[in-house]
Amino acid sequence: MTKFYFTRLWQLAILLFLVSACDSSDDFMIDTDVEETPEPPPEIEPTGYLAPITLPDTIKLTYGEDFYAELPEDYKDQNVSFEMLFNHENINITDNKNLEDVLDTGIVIDTLNNQFSIQSQELYPNNFSSSITGKRLPEAYEITLTASAYPTFLPVSKTFFVKIAPAQIDIDEMDNELRIPFAYQMYGTSDSITYHLSTPDLDLENTQWELHQNGRPDGKVFIENNQISFDENAGDPDQEAEWTNDLIASLSRDGFTLATRQFRVRFIPEIKFLYGTFYPDLDLTILTNRLHIALHENYQSPAPNVYPAQYKKSFSILNIQKDGAAFTNEAGTISIDKKTGQIAVAHNHSLTAGEYLIKVQAETTVGLTFETDITLVMSQASEDAHEH
Repeated sequence: MTKFYFTRLWQLAILLFLVSACDSSDDFMIDTDVEETPEPPPEIEPTGYLAPITLPDTIKLTYGEDFYAELPEDYKDQNVSFEMLFNHENINITDNKNLEDVLDTGIVIDTLNNQFSIQSQELYPNNFSSSITGKRLPEAYEITLTASAYPTFLPVSKTFFVKIAPAQIDIDEMDNELRIPFAYQMYGTSDSITYHLSTPDLDLENTQWELHQNGRPDGKVFIENNQISFDENAGDPDQEAEWTNDLIASLSRDGFTLATRQFRVRFIPEIKFLYGTFYPDLDLTILTNRLHIALHENYQSPAPNVYPAQYKKSFSILNIQKDGAAFTNEAGTISIDKKTGQIAVAHNHSLTAGEYLIKVQAETTVGLTFETDITLVMSQASEDAHEH
């Protein structure tokens, strides 16, 4: 009996142990709700490189010019992104912007139109120092442009240089076709002559005009906005000798030069042009510009006076009036010696008595022109001794 109960108790103990083990451990339970981990997608292999970026190695512009280039046609359908790196010191242009800010504004990738462009007026001409900060711009902007369409295509890069030269200022009163324009100005005319600076097609917002005088500045030349004028005592203190002012005008923004031009103004003694005599030591002028001559006869007038004589170059007749009305002089009866300025009347039968007012122009060696009058009063001679 005892053996029977012992056996039963042992069997019951084993059963309780097995039930307890099943209740306390989840390891023996099957979870049918766990999701399976998906297989990773197959890795995309690039099919090759993007088409190369076709930009010049060096892009040279004059400030005010823009540059445009089409990007490869394939880029339109390849979801290309771009990155620009600037390979030089990122100097401060102002307290609010640095050089990279400026380049990001002026160098543009237009993905919509698949176009690369440079707007030079958003940039600055190279290799100039700021008159405000002293910072110097690089000799050229070095830029690396990278186009990427990874993982479909491997990226491509292009390093190139942008060089911007300053624009050229025009001086309205001078010949701007000359490398260094110049003008002659006579002493005593400083208060009546102003030279005007212009920069066609440039945006002048936030710009300043500046003037530098080469040599030793004398404080007698002034600039206000775009106008240059001189003191009445500019040049030679005695106002007798020629005097050259060698000047450089510039247009700047943020202290950096945008446009510039060297030019010269030469002061010369006052030039006198007249039919008569001039006595410079006495500042005395005697006119002999109204002459009575015989009608129909050959005649040659005295030469006019150009003072100082070294400026004399050539002479011409501008027009003739007879008794206040225009005279055509079709036959050329009245003429002028281009070298001496002497007026000649040929032997004739066509002219009639009256006053012939002749306006004469003198061109000087410095390009200035002057005008004066001479009147020939023609009347019948008391004895007609000319040949018929």
